[in-house]
Amino acid sequence: MIKQILTALLFIVIGAGATIFYLKSQASHSKQHDHGAVICPEHKIAEKACPWCDKTLIKKMGICPEHKVAEALCSRCNKALIPGFIAEDDWCAGHNIPESQCDLCKAGILPEDELKKGK
Repeated sequence: MIKQILTALLFIVIGAGATIFYLKSQASHSKQHDHGAVICPEHKIAEKACPWCDKTLIKKMGICPEHKVAEALCSRCNKALIPGFIAEDDWCAGHNIPESQCDLCKAGILPEDELKKGK
């Protein structure tokens, strides 16, 4: 009988510890993802980081040294910009890059799906 009571108490302590751990991890998780950022309704990114709504960001952030485009518009470094390019109708889905930055499209090398549309 005492063994059963001790086993039950052990499960209660483990369950309480697991619950506390879970609640703390959820609280820190929500802090990491909920920065209170206002989202730009048109471009679906944080308003303070929206280069389409705040054109000064383009000059302030300079050029991406790796990709040679404006850092504020570098979707290869900042994937959060992709919805904005799509909203601006500036997205090459075939090459997975903004159409305005797509050297392949500029060279006339169209993705397969674009070639099929033209036929």
